[in-house]
Amino acid sequence: MYKQRVQIPALHHKELKPRAERKVVCITVLNVTLDSNCIINLEKDNVEASHLKKLIKMHCDGEINLRVVAISASERKPDHSYVSHFNEFKRRLDAIGLGNVEILPTVGYWGVGFWDYFLWGGGELDELERKIQRILFPTIAIEFSDFCKERGYKLEDNKAWSKWVNAKCDVLALWSHIWFKGDIFITTDKNHFHKKSVKPRLIELGSRGGKILTPNEAVNLLTSE
Repeated sequence: MYKQRVQIPALHHKELKPRAERKVVCITVLNVTLDSNCIINLEKDNVEASHLKKLIKMHCDGEINLRVVAISASERKPDHSYVSHFNEFKRRLDAIGLGNVEILPTVGYWGVGFWDYFLWGGGELDELERKIQRILFPTIAIEFSDFCKERGYKLEDNKAWSKWVNAKCDVLALWSHIWFKGDIFITTDKNHFHKKSVKPRLIELGSRGGKILTPNEAVNLLTSE
């Protein structure tokens, strides 16, 4: 969440008060983070996209601060291929109306993240990642080499790599949201983020009393306030 300072002149007897007496009002704008599924929904222009477009308009109107996560560039596209360069991901964002939103970096893993859009891990960064992964994917190792060793896979096994990366992208998406002071994390992933046994524990990891919502839930909440 960030605060935008706006000067609002107050009128008295139809005369403008001196500049020194003008009131300064702090307007709170919520940080709202979209996960990879939201991007895919916008590309497919499905039912969920109609709610996401309302959030985009709210962002353009300055009512919320919409963000995406850089790790989304490492997820498979709807055609099951991967982007070859981060600029390709940016073009995808432009095409669905997200070209002007903030892109949050994440913890770096060789072969997963993109240069200039990841942070070197260690300390509190790694601890937050471990906490998220223990909740979302308790049976999947933090490191790919350990994942292969525990399950008897070879490091060259592409299917094992894809399975590990898919889980890691989910973990790092929420990591970016929490680390960069997010208020609302939006996802349609009901198999993981919205599970009753998981969702409350994930929310507790944040320090801002945040929420994990579907696009429709987010629109209903933000338009009712």
